[in-house]
Amino acid sequence: MAIHEITAEDVLQRCARCGSGNRLSLDTLEVGVARREDVDDGLVQLPPCPACRSTEFLIRAPEGEPEHPAPGSFGHLHRLLVGHVHAELVKRGRLHTVLKPKGGGAGKVVVRPLSQEARERWFPQGLRIEVPPGERRAHPEASSQDTPSTS
Repeated sequence: MAIHEITAEDVLQRCARCGSGNRLSLDTLEVGVARREDVDDGLVQLPPCPACRSTEFLIRAPEGEPEHPAPGSFGHLHRLLVGHVHAELVKRGRLHTVLKPKGGGAGKVVVRPLSQEARERWFPQGLRIEVPPGERRAHPEASSQDTPSTS
């Protein structure tokens, strides 16, 4: 599973199992996955892939995790985008019922929104990352980043 682009309305996710590109509305996602009686606020469950029915999760980096060992790499940029999606969902109130604050108080979910400095440094062309070489597959749902430019 990889996130390749984030817009104000949706996320372009590429299925790890079949490679299809899936646009997922932010309004259909929520932070928190129930496991027994606990809800993990670091997870976002994605809907099943329309092509292969595989279910995947976004996992926010834990608090106190050290800096990524390869700044600028696909893994580093992906970690930043996952943190941004998580923070955006919390900001929109897209939380599992157990995580919603009682009485309108401050939420208890830790977020790490993408700073303006990080946006400018790592995503100057918008919140998107290229498919790593060797993983490119032709799919009709692919982002504009995956199609050649005519300019």
